[in-house]
Amino acid sequence: MFREGLKQRTELGLLAESHMSRGELVPDDYVNSMLEAWLWQSSPKQGIVFDGFPRTTYQAEFLENSFKDMSRTFDSLIYLDVSYDVVCRRLAGRRACFICKEEFHLESAPFSICPYKKCTGQHLKSLPEDQPNIISSMLINFKKGIEPVLDYYKAKGKLVVIDGTGNSDEVQKAVLEGISHV
Repeated sequence: MFREGLKQRTELGLLAESHMSRGELVPDDYVNSMLEAWLWQSSPKQGIVFDGFPRTTYQAEFLENSFKDMSRTFDSLIYLDVSYDVVCRRLAGRRACFICKEEFHLESAPFSICPYKKCTGQHLKSLPEDQPNIISSMLINFKKGIEPVLDYYKAKGKLVVIDGTGNSDEVQKAVLEGISHV
């Protein structure tokens, strides 16, 4: 939702960008506002998988209360357990085209051809938030916020921990196996 907000230059997207560019977590109120608006627009019968949410206990409680208010059910939190070094390598490999806004990755989704036939890759750049100092700050903030969230869902019996260090196919298989028990 943040990246979409950034692409469309929405007010919440721009507010999120100001925090993301410094390696900070986006404040709960911004995150919850974006999420709530999106939830009300989605079908209550549609299953939902969030990526990178919730990151604080406040967000977790907000999510569960929102689901309850909307007569939805919350099944589980899937946590991809990945080392600091792997996260740094993955983030450092991200690239975005500053013309068409498509995202690529040096290892897992390298640029081969422009989907819009506008360039030959000359507009690819690292994302501003993928600089080493920003990544380090972001990971410190993430770790501080996520540990209580993991404890929160573990106590509720809703935590599924997956080893996220493999390639995308291996991780996808592990996720599908992990949630098959939910």
